[in-house]
Amino acid sequence: MSKIGNYIINLQERPVYMDCPSCNGTGEVEVETYASRGFNRDVGEIYSSMEVCEECLGNGEVYKPCDVCGETLTLADGKDVTVCRECREDQ
Repeated sequence: MSKIGNYIINLQERPVYMDCPSCNGTGEVEVETYASRGFNRDVGEIYSSMEVCEECLGNGEVYKPCDVCGETLTLADGKDVTVCRECREDQ
């Protein structure tokens, strides 16, 4: 196949991304840590810090899954589609 044909097929097989639901696209999540005042006291303090989101690894985007089968949607399926081509054909 020609270079242009391979390029178009490669574009169609690229996954569609969406904002990460855990961090809302920021790449960081707020994590609470607890620190006690001492071993004999039941009082402590809660501290919060920002850490890298584990779901998107700090990118802020994750692959958009199919609502039916959970497979990753590609550009060949369309950007605004929520169900992959195979699941649409089965319905």
